[in-house]
Amino acid sequence: MSASPRLSPGLVLAVAVGAISAAAVLFRLADGVHPIAAALWRTGTVGLVLAPSLRGAGLGRMAPRDSGLTALAGAFLALHFWAWLESLHHTTVLRSTLLVCLTPVWAGLLEWVLMGRRPSGRTFAGIGLALVGVGLMSLPGAQPGDGSLWGDSLALVGGMLSASYLLVGRSVRQRVGIGPYGSLVCLATAAWLLPASFAMDVPLTGFTTTAWLALAGLTLGPQLLGHIGLNYAVGYLPAAVVSAAILLEPVGAAVLGAVLLGEIPGPVECVGALVVLAGVGLATLRGKRAEG
Repeated sequence: MSASPRLSPGLVLAVAVGAISAAAVLFRLADGVHPIAAALWRTGTVGLVLAPSLRGAGLGRMAPRDSGLTALAGAFLALHFWAWLESLHHTTVLRSTLLVCLTPVWAGLLEWVLMGRRPSGRTFAGIGLALVGVGLMSLPGAQPGDGSLWGDSLALVGGMLSASYLLVGRSVRQRVGIGPYGSLVCLATAAWLLPASFAMDVPLTGFTTTAWLALAGLTLGPQLLGHIGLNYAVGYLPAAVVSAAILLEPVGAAVLGAVLLGEIPGPVECVGALVVLAGVGLATLRGKRAEG
């Protein structure tokens, strides 16, 4: 990795966090668009946008194992998008975004189960604190009328699938650059979603102008600037810094949801959300340890 990045990693990180914070609201504004269609358009388009980076990348020499892992990462990302975007039909922007942001916690647990990397006591304490926060948000009266256990569960599953996608992708990224990998994993995701859309008879066109604009926003913002920006930033900044910044996503999403959608969280829900954020921060921010 170059010691002198062409773009300021801090600036890229700030833009990326702002971009991903808008994802939930943009999807809610894409009225009438199925989650599979939204995920297909955003990943397929970005995969094609980044395709020029594949030239001269030595893809013909790409190890079969890396090709298989990229396809697997794409499958996890496809399922993640379906679960999370579907959750937004059944619960609020704040709850969905907050619960899907438990991804770092699930990643730590998966590393323990699959790789034998036992989490630290601090990580366990953070997980416990985050679960307390989720419990607070589930108390009678804490959940607004448009929230549901089904929607919250889908968001949780979406976070688990995202953790699986990141763990698989982390291995490939050690050998494949961000441009080629970003293009390939997005195209792989779209490749998984396309037959699923046919099998489920999901319409891919015929949307309103507002829905198309929202899809364009999802593609250029959360997918291109957000996802690719985070992967760029973690190459130059400590993972702890990037993890801390990502925890701002539910805050930004909640503000946008309140302003644009009128979703005002209740006091108990806000307290629970803050406890979850504190727990995830405790579990994932590891001081001097850095990755990438």
